[in-house]
Amino acid sequence: MNETKADRSARVEAENSMTPQTELTIKPPMVLKGHKIAPIVWKKLVKLYASIEGKIATPFDEDLLVQYCLLIEELPWLTGMRSAAETEYKSIQKQIAKSRPLKLSDETYKNYLNLLNQFNALLARIQGLDARIDGKRKLIHSLSQSLYLTPRARAGVAPPVKEPETPKSEMDKLLDRGYDYGK
Repeated sequence: MNETKADRSARVEAENSMTPQTELTIKPPMVLKGHKIAPIVWKKLVKLYASIEGKIATPFDEDLLVQYCLLIEELPWLTGMRSAAETEYKSIQKQIAKSRPLKLSDETYKNYLNLLNQFNALLARIQGLDARIDGKRKLIHSLSQSLYLTPRARAGVAPPVKEPETPKSEMDKLLDRGYDYGK
C-alpha cells in the first residue's frame, strides 16, 4: 500500500491527537500501596518506557500496567503455595509407603485410609495450583505483549516510514544501463 505525504501526515496527526499530554509517573499509583513487589516492577517499567524515544505506554495504559505488576507479585506467592503443598504431599506419601494395610489393626487401617484421603486431596490441590500458575503465566505473557515487553511485540512495531525514492530521470536510466561496447 502506497501512502501519500498528505495521508501519512493526516495519520500521524490523528495518532498524536490520541496521545495524552500527561506522562506515567515513577511514583506507583495508590492501588499498589502496601504491596512489596508490584511498586518495584512499576518503577522499573516506567523508567524503561521513559528511556525510549517513542511513547509506548501512556496514562491510558495505567490500569493494564497495574494489573501486570500485581500479577508479577502474585506468581511467587502461588508458586510458594504449590511448593508447600508438594512438601506435605511427599511427607504423606512417605507415611503411606511405611504402612502395610493388610497387617494393620482397625484403628491403624482407619489412619491409613485417612492418609490416602489426605494424599488425594493434596494431589488435587497441587493440580489446582498448577492450573492457576499456568493461567497467571499465560496472562502475564499476554499483558507483556500488550505492553511491548516481549521481543515479538516490539518486532511488530511499525518502523518509521522511509521516504519514497524520487523517480529516475531518463538520463539516469541511460547511465544505469551503461554502454555495451560489444554491439
